Amino acid sequence: MNYGSWHQVFTNKVSQYDCYMCSRAIVDCHDTLNLNRHLPTDDAYYIKLWAEIDALRERQQKLMKGNAP
Repeated sequence: MNYGSWHQVFTNKVSQYDCYMCSRAIVDCHDTLNLNRHLPTDDAYYIKLWAEIDALRERQQKLMKGNAP
């Protein structure tokens, strides 16, 4: 799958997360990126992790603005 497909998957996955869950998941993603820092930026796993991080950040922003269900 490409970035856009993964981003949609993760947007749906995190749609019910609260701020704490988003923060914890972002830390986990960054820890995983650090463990796999040898991966090239066009690696499928690298792309998947960044799609997840972006979906989590977007969810956090909605929560902070009060625009989230």
